[in-house]
Amino acid sequence: MALRTFILFFALSLFHLHSFSQDTWLKVEGGTEYSVALKSDGTLWAWGNNGNGQLGTGNTTTQLAPVQIGTDTDWEDFSTGAFHCVAIKTDGTLWAWGLNGNGQLGTGDLDQSTQPIQVGADANWEFIDAGQAHSLAIKDDNTLWSWGFNFNGQLGTGDTDDQNSPTQIDTANDWLSVSAGGGHSLAIKTDGTLWAWGANATGQLGNGTTTPETTPVQIGSETVWVEVSAGFEFSTGRRSDNSIWTWGFNGNGQLGDGSLTQQDAPIQIGDEIEWIQIAAGASFAFAIANGGTLYGWGFNGAGQLGTGGTTQQNAIIQIGTDNDWYHVSASEGAIVGASVIGTHSLGLKESQDVICSAGSNYIGQLGDGTTESTAPFSCMTGDLSVGISNLSETYDPLRLYPNPSAGFFYIRLNDLNSYPADLNVFNSFGQLVLTQTLTGPDNSIDLSRFEKGLYTVSINNEHRAFTRKVMIQ
Repeated sequence: MALRTFILFFALSLFHLHSFSQDTWLKVEGGTEYSVALKSDGTLWAWGNNGNGQLGTGNTTTQLAPVQIGTDTDWEDFSTGAFHCVAIKTDGTLWAWGLNGNGQLGTGDLDQSTQPIQVGADANWEFIDAGQAHSLAIKDDNTLWSWGFNFNGQLGTGDTDDQNSPTQIDTANDWLSVSAGGGHSLAIKTDGTLWAWGANATGQLGNGTTTPETTPVQIGSETVWVEVSAGFEFSTGRRSDNSIWTWGFNGNGQLGDGSLTQQDAPIQIGDEIEWIQIAAGASFAFAIANGGTLYGWGFNGAGQLGTGGTTQQNAIIQIGTDNDWYHVSASEGAIVGASVIGTHSLGLKESQDVICSAGSNYIGQLGDGTTESTAPFSCMTGDLSVGISNLSETYDPLRLYPNPSAGFFYIRLNDLNSYPADLNVFNSFGQLVLTQTLTGPDNSIDLSRFEKGLYTVSINNEHRAFTRKVMIQ
């Protein structure tokens, strides 16, 4: 047996031996009226509206509770658009399903697909993000690709022609991460600069104008950006000092600055708080602070902020008092008639074996088996035999967050009897890439210098051993 094969086998064995007694959720995202989630066993699950096959179940039947997408156990990441979904497998192949009227699946045609279909033959895809009707992706050589609807130039190809297969954006090979919004796109390069293109009528590009751009333009001159999230006509970003910034349309308070004033350049909100994740949706947004508290702002007509009411929030506010939030998602927006829809939210807490949800549920998008909406977050969706359980009955001895991340992770150890402890990080080939000594319950690891992808983190001392998978994006 080759050495790297043995190490990988050993790392994966540790993961199964010392992780939870049941599989956990790694990620959950809300499209428009539907939701998708990834489990630690490599399976994908979906629920909600399925009129365009966006659940990937091979039919168009609506589901009120999570159902597995096929039987594959090698899914690595995914992203939900308005009515389509794109995903990457562990072998680096790209897959898509759902609505395809503008080529957003990238399959070379306009045919809708009710189940995952491979996009091309390349096996070097590393990062993906789906917008309302377009998709963005980065390959392992850091080149940037786009496909789908391009009316506003959101593909970045220099024109407004739709593309039904992946098309490279310029020739640069220094792209790090991307985010696709309603009609615009955001990206970060490896040097920490921020770039944007597409629709800009409400200043959502952040370049100080309201002029659309069909190719990427740099936003400011700072080299400090680590995360971006494009909403519907507005944008959010996080800098390396863990401050958060917003810009664009603000008619529903989605900039979180306490006003309804549109901004055509980034402004800081949430002063003096260290943020670890942001998520922009239809007309509202969330952020998780270091320490696990959740904050939200913007439109709240369906209770999607989880405040327990439906009052719009023009300024960023804390949602409840819980301090165990791990991941949050705001549903993707889409124009239906004269309205922007997308009014539900999803999240994960420390245990990761329960999905929390709030907002609209008229077509099962919350996944709790009913069509009853909820204003506060509900974190018990019943025993669906897919690792969902009552959060109050679970306990996580190790919290490693945010996950996915741009490479900087926080560690909270709740059940390690003594210190020091050894931390080892393995890449997807099973190679040991980092060792570190932990001297107390609160720690951090910096993996930002490593390539994007899936890593295994092992922590052990003479009493206990834990293993988690983390994703660098």
